[in-house]
Amino acid sequence: MVSNYQTMQEPSVQNNENDSTSKEPQLSNEPEGSVEAGEPEEPTYSEGGPKAILILFGCFCAFFSALSMLNSIGAYQASISQDQLKQIPQGSIGWIFGFHGFFSFFSGLFFGPLFDAWGPKPLAAAASCTTAVTYLTLGVCRTYWEFFLCIGVMGGLTTALMFTAAMGTVQHWFFRHRGMATGIAVSGGSVGGIVFPTILGALIPRLGFQWATRVVGLTLVPVSLISLLLMKARFSAPFHSWRSIVPSLSPLRRLRNLLLAGSLFFVETSIFIPVAYLASYGLQQGLPESISYRLLTFLNVGSLIGRWLPGYLGDKIGRFNAFILALVLCLVSVLGIWLPAGSNKAQITAFAILFGIGSGSGISLAPACLSQLCNIEEYGRFFTTFYTVASFGSLIGIPISGQILEATKGDFYGLIVFAGLAYGCALFLLTLVRVLEVGWAFTTKF
Repeated sequence: MVSNYQTMQEPSVQNNENDSTSKEPQLSNEPEGSVEAGEPEEPTYSEGGPKAILILFGCFCAFFSALSMLNSIGAYQASISQDQLKQIPQGSIGWIFGFHGFFSFFSGLFFGPLFDAWGPKPLAAAASCTTAVTYLTLGVCRTYWEFFLCIGVMGGLTTALMFTAAMGTVQHWFFRHRGMATGIAVSGGSVGGIVFPTILGALIPRLGFQWATRVVGLTLVPVSLISLLLMKARFSAPFHSWRSIVPSLSPLRRLRNLLLAGSLFFVETSIFIPVAYLASYGLQQGLPESISYRLLTFLNVGSLIGRWLPGYLGDKIGRFNAFILALVLCLVSVLGIWLPAGSNKAQITAFAILFGIGSGSGISLAPACLSQLCNIEEYGRFFTTFYTVASFGSLIGIPISGQILEATKGDFYGLIVFAGLAYGCALFLLTLVRVLEVGWAFTTKF
């Protein structure tokens, strides 16, 4: 097994009527075209067929379960800040959801090596159990620390387990169409983000918070069990000892990897700010409650498009190229549309959809970009190392925004500028990575 993480070259495609697989090139320190005697055979990828499609559907279900709370945090935040925790400052409430995003990715550092060694099923089984516990206890939470433990800790752990299992599984089954396949899988989270804010907005006034969250849980547990049954890995890293599954930050030793981790940090800092505060922004601007909650639905509709379309585009023009274009769209939508929107309902809705398209690509394109830089057998460790760095952005983004909102006495101007600046930093670092690897010519596929 090769220990260094080198940039993947475009795979060669063999025209064989009886073999529809494409081969991923062996990573090596040798010049392109050199092959050592006795070199292990390159891994092959299904790229399609009934089995791969069924497994992709299992990953879709996994993301539907894993990301539904993360993509619906605005609905939960708006509800508990007006009811159970109405005496708690917004900045303090923000730490609940900030820690949820942080723990969702940080704890994955420990699960990535486990995925490499044993595949997705142990992680998905644990996630199914924690999903049930999370939603059974969420409805009875009343105090700040109860919500923190339920949403921040247990909810974050659930997301980390299922997210790691599903993301690694997609990379094992697709190479040429990896961007599009990843986008289709993670769009399950967008579907959850469309469905559950609508459910919560409709059921909380009628049934109360407790029964509304139970309905969400009764929906998610069966879906997570479907993902457990369908997901399956194709490759595994050799298990020599327990040290082989210990988390490692060694991929960050290379400059381009460190810059990419920094870009993902700023993406995660900013991506959840509109998700968390867009419903509250609508209420503050005087929009009806039903419309304010529906803004999250519009955002997730855009995210649904943004998770598969940029992935398809990335397979054509290069995944890093497509990711850069997506960050440009995020930056323009935040500073060019949301910042001057005020109470203009059409403009706020346009922002929600366009930002959803741009931000949705972050979850589909970033993992596909990372897969170009490592051996597929060690993708779990590599992927979770980067997202451990990014998790600290998830931790601070929402709470800092809440503090800004308090400091400006409810004026969202500073919060929006903060989100835009974070996206600007992410765009700069990602562009720098691309320039270091292939230069300035954007006609180069990378």
